[in-house]
Amino acid sequence: MSDGMSDEVTMLSARLEEMEMRMTYQEATLEALNEVVIKLQDRLDVAVGEIQRMKQQMATGAEFVRPMSEETPPPHY
Repeated sequence: MSDGMSDEVTMLSARLEEMEMRMTYQEATLEALNEVVIKLQDRLDVAVGEIQRMKQQMATGAEFVRPMSEETPPPHY
């Protein structure tokens, strides 16, 4: 093997190693972002469920405020 060929192999090996490190970093970043997306989807599902429940309560005419006769008096009474 000549010096020129050895230098080229060394250069290609260094490039390959750098690409492998970048790929490893990108895989870790992708996994972290995936976990964030999963958590946000869970929170979104909860929020959508709450909105649907409130819309249903409003559609059925559910009372959000109880009559005064059913309200408990404030603690200072």
